Amino acid sequence: MNPYAISGPRYRFLNVVNELRIALGYSMRSEEQEDGEEVAMEMMYGGFDFSIVHSLVNKPDSVLLECIFGPLPEARAEKIMRRLLEMNAALAELDGSSFSLDATRQLLMYTLELELGQLDGNVLLRKLTETVWHGQRWQQSYFMNAVESKPTELMNPVQLA
Repeated sequence: MNPYAISGPRYRFLNVVNELRIALGYSMRSEEQEDGEEVAMEMMYGGFDFSIVHSLVNKPDSVLLECIFGPLPEARAEKIMRRLLEMNAALAELDGSSFSLDATRQLLMYTLELELGQLDGNVLLRKLTETVWHGQRWQQSYFMNAVESKPTELMNPVQLA
């Protein structure tokens, strides 16, 4: 018998997934417990692709929320990547979130680690909604408005979180 079948982090993750599904007006999952080392719930929300990833090997008491924000504009890619690296330093201190590049598809990805013990479906839904808001800001400005309008003034990364 799987040691996570009745309790444990995987069971908690699947409960959070069901709570999220209910909060969004969907029925609960009907599949059996997933036994793999890593399981991802993939969904579209607010026009953005999300993955909520749970690993029994890497940090089993947390999940990674991953969201694809979209492609980098080629004409400004270097400047934007520099801005994202600057933001990553501040975000690491703030909440541990970060930006990375999905190398396969050349798309910007936002990642946030969430503790399972602090998570339920409604909290996860709020985090998804916050992430959609940030993704919309990305699509409108590439987080460059403050930087380009006032080169000596950087955007406060706390505004992102």
